[in-house]
Amino acid sequence: MNIYEFNINNQKNLDEKVKESEPQETANVELVEIIDIQTVQSLINDFYELTHIPIGLRDLKDNVLVGAGFQEICSKFHRIHPETCKHCMESIIEQSRDILPGEYKLYRCRNNMWDILTPIMVNNRHIGNIIAGQFIFDDEPLDYELFRSQARKYGFNEDEYIKALEKVPRLSRKTVNTALSFFITFASILSQLSYSNNRLAQSLAEREALLEALSVSEEKYRNIVETANEGISIIDSEEKITFVNKKIEDMFGYSAEELTGRSMWDLISGESKAIIKKKLEKGWENVNESFEIKFIRKDGYPVWTHTNSKSILEKNGKFFGTLNLHTDITKRKEAEEALRNFENARKKEIHHRIKNNLQVISSLLDLQAEIFKGRNNIRDSEVLNAFKVSMDRVLSIALIHEELYKGENIDVLNFSQYIKELANNLLQTYRIETDVSLSLDLEENLFLDMDTAIPLGIIINELVSNSLKYAFPDMDKGEIRIKLQRGEEGESKTKGCKGVDFVLIVSDNGVGIPEYLDIEVLDSLGLQLVTSLVDQLDGELELKRDNGTEFIIRFSST
Repeated sequence: MNIYEFNINNQKNLDEKVKESEPQETANVELVEIIDIQTVQSLINDFYELTHIPIGLRDLKDNVLVGAGFQEICSKFHRIHPETCKHCMESIIEQSRDILPGEYKLYRCRNNMWDILTPIMVNNRHIGNIIAGQFIFDDEPLDYELFRSQARKYGFNEDEYIKALEKVPRLSRKTVNTALSFFITFASILSQLSYSNNRLAQSLAEREALLEALSVSEEKYRNIVETANEGISIIDSEEKITFVNKKIEDMFGYSAEELTGRSMWDLISGESKAIIKKKLEKGWENVNESFEIKFIRKDGYPVWTHTNSKSILEKNGKFFGTLNLHTDITKRKEAEEALRNFENARKKEIHHRIKNNLQVISSLLDLQAEIFKGRNNIRDSEVLNAFKVSMDRVLSIALIHEELYKGENIDVLNFSQYIKELANNLLQTYRIETDVSLSLDLEENLFLDMDTAIPLGIIINELVSNSLKYAFPDMDKGEIRIKLQRGEEGESKTKGCKGVDFVLIVSDNGVGIPEYLDIEVLDSLGLQLVTSLVDQLDGELELKRDNGTEFIIRFSST
């Protein structure tokens, strides 16, 4: 956005220089010949960006030379249908009839849209109009049935027509009145730019005269900026604040005097500083970005804004600074935070209920096992052992959900802490005569997701349970070792393994598994389950039988 200054006090001197040639040169002058389309388009774009009032310059042949914000309801509907297009033309003719310089017409067209028109005159000759529209006053109820009937009458797609209607700006009468003063002043300036003036405008002197001419509307333009619903700030090339509007003062609790000349970084929270600096690694010179920024108010409270930043360049292309539009989104961010907290609480409750349900299942298995204890025709040791193993497996999964419920992070598990609790629970459960010690070598704060944690937890449960049941017959002492560490490149032993992120080693110094026994064909549900779960992890399993039993599992985590 550019900010222009208007002043027409010195225009008379320029008029005198071309007075003699005016009658001849303005007799057939066209509007397109006396305006700098690029400059005026930039001004209109900025005006529309600030006010959302559609505006344009139209010559007497109905050619729109520059404009911004023209509505889909006109371009895609009213201007397409012959009858509604005729209404548009009638509106232009009606608005232009008998209108004098310095006047305007506020007109409701036959398509039920509001328009504003003020004339552009050169040497008392009407050569074009400044138009504003279409819009609807915000104090008027929107008559949907009227527009639906129009859609039906002229064969428009009713739903698309209503969607286009809802995009039409709703403006207050105060905003329209403020804009009217700007339109009349702007029309007066354009009216005084004769054909000769346009030639002189190519020189530096004419450019300076134009800038002076624009200064008369500075105050009115500033009023528009000051009454905007968005905070507006300008930051110079040294990242100092040079301008803020009233909305910024309200948002941040500082006065304009306190903010002017201050570094913008003083107001931004640490977390937002890091994000902004990362997005602006190439600098501010060509920025055209949107940010969600957490500012800190003068009273210490946070205020969140959706900020659009755009570089401002001088006419020679030198970087001047950035224009920033700030929309307060603090309430939205607070609502999002409340929703996240609710979602976390909901997930924690789910983990808690799953853990409770799994414990209920374990209890049911225990009760079922009690029934078999009194039956002589059943091999109690095998049946009861099967129930016991199943209970351990269920409880190993329940323990995962319990850890997730207790932890701050509800999506990943601190697996090192989980192994400690699981191994200790198994030692307490299997009360064997051998004095078995537990040695843990675990990487601290190792977090895994559920898809990895559950199968890995069952694997550890099976291997430690097997050691406790079978590794130490007739031994006074024994040791079970669990080691979990990050893998290193080149550790994979098989071509099928996708990659090694971690290595788990479960070993004991017991009697070991004889060399002639192949674990892949053993009639053991536990070891079959281990090999199946290793495959599920896309990992690899290695067995060493020296000085006891050692299972090495290499796997990756998504």
